[in-house]
Amino acid sequence: MTAQVTAPDTPPGVSAGAAPQLSGLLFVGFATASIGGPLALLTLFPGTAGDGADAAGIVVALALLVFAVPLGIWVAYSRSVVTPGGLSGFVAAAAGRRLAVAHGWIWAIAYFLYLPYTVTFVVYDLLTPVFPGIAPYRGALELVLPVALVLVALSPVRLVLIGLGALAAAQIALLLVLGGLEYSHTSAGYAGTPAVDPTGRAVAGTSLLFVCASLPLYLGSEVRGGSRTIRRGLVVAVAVVGAVFLLAAIPLTRVPDLLRDAAVPGAAIAQAYGGRGLAVVVGIVTAAGTLALIVAEYLALARLLHWLHGPPVRTVLAWIAVPFLAADALSLLGPERFYDDLLKPSLAALFLSQVIVFAVFPRFRRTPIAYAAAAIASALAIWGLYSVFGSGVST
Repeated sequence: MTAQVTAPDTPPGVSAGAAPQLSGLLFVGFATASIGGPLALLTLFPGTAGDGADAAGIVVALALLVFAVPLGIWVAYSRSVVTPGGLSGFVAAAAGRRLAVAHGWIWAIAYFLYLPYTVTFVVYDLLTPVFPGIAPYRGALELVLPVALVLVALSPVRLVLIGLGALAAAQIALLLVLGGLEYSHTSAGYAGTPAVDPTGRAVAGTSLLFVCASLPLYLGSEVRGGSRTIRRGLVVAVAVVGAVFLLAAIPLTRVPDLLRDAAVPGAAIAQAYGGRGLAVVVGIVTAAGTLALIVAEYLALARLLHWLHGPPVRTVLAWIAVPFLAADALSLLGPERFYDDLLKPSLAALFLSQVIVFAVFPRFRRTPIAYAAAAIASALAIWGLYSVFGSGVST
């Protein structure tokens, strides 16, 4: 068993030499906000699942079972590795610093690209369908939102996590409301017969929607309780989001295609079954939850670069802001192409980084279960790579 890695790998400016200040509750809230965000899963699911959306409940249930494997690997690593390096810290413990640095930069590229193109996604694909009147102001939003996100990321981390946790709770509550509306406004019965191929693809794609659950690992050295808090908090967050998403997904099978395939399904369902007021709330919180995920990635990215090369976290946060703001300004030249051009390399780098984490796991824990888990999790991430370049499926 590898000895626990904590303070020795904590670079200056995080919490070296001081007791971690973040509570387990804040960690769970941050982890919950990192998955999706939770309400955005309902928006991403129909496109990710494709024809498999006709068996939504089965797909989500199986996806959660599949995702338990990579989650189990992260938890196993976290028993003895807790650093601001997150997944790269795992790679370092299993295969050495050199591969960890390479992994870290692959992961950093994935999530840096995510920052600006997701602002475009929020403005054009989440807000505009729900609030068509903002169309003349989309360019201004593309410039204002990144500035607001940078200011949030530069705020005291405890306050940021309180806000993210509150927003995560609101998303969970709205998912429950939407699930209740689906149950009460659709007829009982099963609307489709699952086929093996589309269901299998849908299960794999839906499992990959949970991949951002690894973001909280980058704040691990700042959490009171260390390894135990991280492992429990990560499992609790995934279990809560997964259970609520499953409750909302089961009746989604019986929701008319017009609503399920809408640009923002949650808002469309809310409008049809609960009225315009609820649709407005769902639309705003869906967008806010997606922006919160950008903040979570921003915080994790800063800590990773901090762990890799040593500058203080606040310095790295400021460095990231410059290309982030510049990229969003450039997006105004062609928002649709900007999103499409950045999406594939971002996802490819993300899935490749996960392949590395899973593939080296047997070097960290040499057991038959570890080899089996590494094979399953690596296959899932490799399928993600194939979906980016092969079948055209994206998450």
